[in-house]
Amino acid sequence: MEGDDPRWVGRVTWGFVVLGVALRAFRFAQNYPLWGDEAFLAVNFIDRSYRDAFRHLEYGQVCPLFFLWAEQAAVDLLGFREWTLRLFPLLCGIGSVLLFRSVAATVTRGRALVLAVGIFAASVHPIRHAAEVKPYATDAFIALALLWPALGWLRDRRGSGRLWLLTALTPIALGFSHPAAFVAGGIVLGLAWPAWRSGRWSVRLAFGAFVLATGASFLVLYALTTESQAAVLPGLRAYWSASFPPRDDPVRLLRWLAWVHTGTMFAYPGGGQNGASTATSLACAVGAVVLYRKGRRSAAAVALSPFAMALVAAAWRRYPYGGEARQMQFVAPSICLLAGIGLAAALEAIPTVRPRRLATVAAIALLVVAGLAPVRDDLRHPYRFAYDRRAREFARRFWPEQSRDADWICLYRDLDLREPGCLHLRTATYLCNQVIYSPRGRDRPGPWWTRIDDRHPLRAILYHETRPDNPRVVAWLAAMRAGFALRDTRRVVVPVAGPGEPPKYENIIIFEFVPKARPPAPGRPAERSDRPVDMARVLP
Repeated sequence: MEGDDPRWVGRVTWGFVVLGVALRAFRFAQNYPLWGDEAFLAVNFIDRSYRDAFRHLEYGQVCPLFFLWAEQAAVDLLGFREWTLRLFPLLCGIGSVLLFRSVAATVTRGRALVLAVGIFAASVHPIRHAAEVKPYATDAFIALALLWPALGWLRDRRGSGRLWLLTALTPIALGFSHPAAFVAGGIVLGLAWPAWRSGRWSVRLAFGAFVLATGASFLVLYALTTESQAAVLPGLRAYWSASFPPRDDPVRLLRWLAWVHTGTMFAYPGGGQNGASTATSLACAVGAVVLYRKGRRSAAAVALSPFAMALVAAAWRRYPYGGEARQMQFVAPSICLLAGIGLAAALEAIPTVRPRRLATVAAIALLVVAGLAPVRDDLRHPYRFAYDRRAREFARRFWPEQSRDADWICLYRDLDLREPGCLHLRTATYLCNQVIYSPRGRDRPGPWWTRIDDRHPLRAILYHETRPDNPRVVAWLAAMRAGFALRDTRRVVVPVAGPGEPPKYENIIIFEFVPKARPPAPGRPAERSDRPVDMARVLP
């Protein structure tokens, strides 16, 4: 075995591709319960339409238009379930592994190609985000979709076809991924001089079209959707504060730059905050130097320029930089590519053949272990947080029970009875689990009023984050008593604390109504209301 043997390179590289696809599919098959961040976005697909994607999103979410449409299509066609919500991110995750191999092959070969593909395939963050209801896996895939023609043209500059392909892809890319603007902008910086130096006006024209497509797409999409979602930016800036560079103190700025570039952003295949990803950062730096010395300066610029674009946006407080790996998935391909080249250069510096081969085998084995190690934890704990598991277990029991021999309404979802001043953060998980596990699903019909009797009551369900003494709840209950008797009020106490945590509970109150008057005579057809407003009209 030697690093440049094409047969060995092909086998091991494709072996890593298979491993990467299998790890992403396994994580998806675990069917984790929705956790808070996922529920904040997923709740927007319960009662909204495709047109509603142009409005602001619930729970302060910011999400690209085409991703919203892809998720909405999956839900409309296949139902609102955990796996349907995660299907599109999974496809992007699997597509990223396949596409990364092609992208890396345009820049490097041999041992460096194997290690780059291995790092990307086994890295924990791309695996995790490929089974998550968020656009992070899409960010990585879209970045690769733009890098593929750009780096391909740098390798073979005889024509302009790849530049025209890049031009056609850019509007689609920006529609699916907000940070794709950084990748496209970085490609503009990396290709500008080579395109001009080519001396061919066909290339310059194609590159100019790409620049125009990038700018026009960004402005149009911003006007259509991003501007309406940007209203939440003041709140997000407080959450992102650690991911913005300090502008008032050069010493703090240098410390911050060291912190973000050795932290979670560079956690490939693993790593973390406080310098835990320093090894990967050094490998990336070596990889960039290797490309520079080999005359691949434009390729290095294309790989590194998105970092610069994102850093400028962070300085303007428009996008977080480096604080969390999930928000930086658009640079994951660049990090893995450069790290693979840098690690290969370190191995190739070993002077004798046998130790070099052993070190290469050890690096490959460590990458396989890095990819497989989290599988044991996934099997033992198939959930992100203990709360998510408890909430789903409760929903699986609760909603079928409430639907048995009764009609029910949710005072939050059906009547919009919310607690003033409350963020209702846990309500997002509650609503998603309600839709997934109740027989009613996404349908929002009113009760079958003529079927409500002593044996088939109406149950009005009030979730924990809205108080029963809320004036609107009290008014609604009073209005209901005009025609119905409140037969029972029950409080369901749900323990939600994780192992080792102090006791914590959520309360769900069930108001059970039966008619005061006699039910309709036998044989009279039951009329069902399909409009929630039939219930809402009793509100003052």
